[in-house]
Amino acid sequence: MTSSPERDRSMHMRYPPIDGFWTWDIKRDRVYGDANLYAYFGLTLEEFSHGAPLERWMQSIDREDRTRVRLAIRKSVEQRAGFREVYKVRSDKMGLRKILAVGQCHVDGAGEAALYPGWFVDLTQDGECEERPLREIHSHVEQAKEIAQSIGHDLLCYLLDNIEEEVRQRLGEGSRRRKSS
Repeated sequence: MTSSPERDRSMHMRYPPIDGFWTWDIKRDRVYGDANLYAYFGLTLEEFSHGAPLERWMQSIDREDRTRVRLAIRKSVEQRAGFREVYKVRSDKMGLRKILAVGQCHVDGAGEAALYPGWFVDLTQDGECEERPLREIHSHVEQAKEIAQSIGHDLLCYLLDNIEEEVRQRLGEGSRRRKSS
């Protein structure tokens, strides 16, 4: 299987665009963000341009998700590690949205947690938005299954077949599997 340069260049355009950026100054407890971030988190543009305390930012996270997100942030800071969480946020401007937030704790010269930059992607989808990515997943799984078959990896073929079936069901295409008697 060969790939064309045109196909390789367009691969990056298939992923959803980043919807907002932030930087948390941990030592001063100030979160700075862009205009999209303030809209999603229900803060004023002034609060984000001058920095808002993390707790003020946390108030926009849905109650069901807030404790889990707090723990994940704390763990990331304590371990000087990355953060990746899916959770819901609510604001007057954007309503209830489901986002994927990704951040990374950085340390200063003394090894203390200092900066925590990050970004988020809006995962809120309606039915129409979900179909295109599912069709792309289906196409990639079909290609992977062909490769696995060509090199004789039966277990991978089986697993990829199950993934393909799950995608078909989500697309509402029904099962192509034969029912056993």
